[in-house]
Amino acid sequence: MQAEVFHIHHQGEQRGPYTSRQVNHLHKCGFIDDDTLYWREGMEQWQPITEIVERSQKRNRVIVWSIILSTTAAIALFVWLFGGVTAEGWKELTAGGFNEESAWWRARGLVRSQLAGGESVTFDVMESAQVTLHKPDAATVVLSGNLLKARKHTAWQVRLRYDPDRELWLPAPHQEQP
Repeated sequence: MQAEVFHIHHQGEQRGPYTSRQVNHLHKCGFIDDDTLYWREGMEQWQPITEIVERSQKRNRVIVWSIILSTTAAIALFVWLFGGVTAEGWKELTAGGFNEESAWWRARGLVRSQLAGGESVTFDVMESAQVTLHKPDAATVVLSGNLLKARKHTAWQVRLRYDPDRELWLPAPHQEQP
């Protein structure tokens, strides 16, 4: 059985013969547009090319939209699962500015970094913490939260020093009490 043969009329020129596959390829790649006409043996007049390539275009649109929707769903799932943790971790690592909120975020990061292997914590809200700024470059933060593995509520006192050149809170050096 011989493949169906098509002739096309594009930009004032008649071209062909082409197979259905070749016509679809030409249209898909943009060599011919929707204004192109086609003719095959047995037809009385030229017809719009969209009559024979429309199915592949619809299929391509379905594939494109499927990819877009699945990618969007994957990103949304990632953000839903890890977005909060990622945003909090970023704030804990990069808290800057000599203010109570920045000191609280940095204290959280320092507590989290000192937890025993595999332990995790959910911190209480900032309003329940005690943050005291000591001018010119120090802070004491008392914060609390739940240790998930140990299943207990705990409080931590964190002493910080502020580096104005880097605009970053750092752990304060340990000082011996007299």
